[in-house]
Amino acid sequence: MKLSDLKTAQQVVDERGHQDPDFRAEWDRTAFARDVALRIVHYRTENELTQTALARRVGMTQSVIARLESGDQPPSIATLAKLSKGTGMTFDVKISHGAVEIVAA
Repeated sequence: MKLSDLKTAQQVVDERGHQDPDFRAEWDRTAFARDVALRIVHYRTENELTQTALARRVGMTQSVIARLESGDQPPSIATLAKLSKGTGMTFDVKISHGAVEIVAA
């Protein structure tokens, strides 16, 4: 099999979401947490920080950073505020129709 024959992650998610409503519901439920996780990982790698170093910078523990980066559970507004204060990151959050999302700035 060639690399070009492989499906993208988005293709796999789209197919699975059409076939399995429970999967789609969980995927949608964790979208906000995944967005935050990706932003944290991006910030940390761009600034060449370990989870421990980032945790110290924002006044958290390494285990909290690891949980945030897993993208399984959405962070609280207080956690986003701590991250923003310690890193300068901006989180523009939109809450609408029962969903929470980060909007592009």
